[in-house]
Amino acid sequence: LLLALGGLHAQEKGQFVLQAEANAGILFCYPYQGTFNSIDLFGSIGPVFRYHVGEHLGIGLGANYCLHECFQYLPVFADAKYSFGTGKTRPYAEIRAGYAFGLKKRYDLMTPAIYSPWFSIEGFYSQFIVGYSIGHSDLGIGGQLVNMKNRTIDFSDGHTSHNNRLQPALFLHYAYNFHFRK
Repeated sequence: LLLALGGLHAQEKGQFVLQAEANAGILFCYPYQGTFNSIDLFGSIGPVFRYHVGEHLGIGLGANYCLHECFQYLPVFADAKYSFGTGKTRPYAEIRAGYAFGLKKRYDLMTPAIYSPWFSIEGFYSQFIVGYSIGHSDLGIGGQLVNMKNRTIDFSDGHTSHNNRLQPALFLHYAYNFHFRK
């Protein structure tokens, strides 16, 4: 199937693209005082709307619904994709930056009873993807940084503390690009 898709046309200047994508990977969790405590699986799906300003460069906006073992979040981001070469199969690099909106929090029941901590993914969001385009399909590997918020309440004295940490992730990326001419 991928070889058949390789016969399709490359990116063209002035072309609009709707990219439907799916990602699957691992998130490295550091919620406790900056110490590593787990590797969790996550997946995401979503669209990216991109306009090609040249044969190699496309810029756009996107959003992904991300499902993590303990969290759900919705990042909204700006996207830039650069394709190297002009052939029907070519390498590419993509960078994204935006804001992740937390949809579901995790309450930690493993801590002492005097605390009522919660964690959520919310705030700064970025990704970097490198891969290979074959016709309309993209296959890649990427890295992600997303902000994890942590709040803890000590019921003995009412003290509340907040922490923010960037959580790294690695993932595999697949996308199909629907091309529309002006």
